[in-house]
Amino acid sequence: MSLRLPIVLFCLAIFILPAVGLVVLFMGKPVLVFWLLFVYLMAYPLVYAFFVPLLTGVGKLSHKKVFVLSLGVTMTAIVVTNAFWTIITPKWSFSVVTDKTTYVLGESVKITVTLKNLGFIAHSFKSGVSDPVIVSVEYQPTENPTILSQVWYSPFHKDITEFRIAPNQSFERNFIWNQTNVYFPEKEIKPGRYHMKALIPSVDSTIGYDNLFAAWLSINILLA
Repeated sequence: MSLRLPIVLFCLAIFILPAVGLVVLFMGKPVLVFWLLFVYLMAYPLVYAFFVPLLTGVGKLSHKKVFVLSLGVTMTAIVVTNAFWTIITPKWSFSVVTDKTTYVLGESVKITVTLKNLGFIAHSFKSGVSDPVIVSVEYQPTENPTILSQVWYSPFHKDITEFRIAPNQSFERNFIWNQTNVYFPEKEIKPGRYHMKALIPSVDSTIGYDNLFAAWLSINILLA
């Protein structure tokens, strides 16, 4: 039998095993990692037990050459898999900013939310609302700063919507909070510290929990 076919099949097997292992590790699934380790304990010995006699027969490759070949293919698999995973993995930047950090009572607050695709290829995501951004404004009382109370949120419509952003591109959503309390419109808000929370909810989550993206900042509202 020609030596070329066993070498090709051996290289293919040695390439696939670490490549699959890295993908499973990148995915971060504990159950998959457990089964992968179990398979590896059998897969590598079987590959070597089958191919080494074919490759090291009389007049063929030495054990040292088989080892060097195996090491070279393994390193190639690691480099290629890492590069491929880096290219296809989404990388986002999600932020919320206001035009100022301090406002006087009654002054409109301009809120800008930006989602940018920092990856190498276009990526898409599905939001649980159609906009897909929701902004919430919460008051932090000085007497008990650990408890926040919501005073305003941007209107939203529950509708599963898919969005796609090209590499190094972004979209913005702008909101205006006129310092009103959505629950008690007749009452003026209190001076103090407020938190602006921006989020993009996932398809299966309750609004405000298990979000795809979330960011926040704080502002101060003072008496005129």
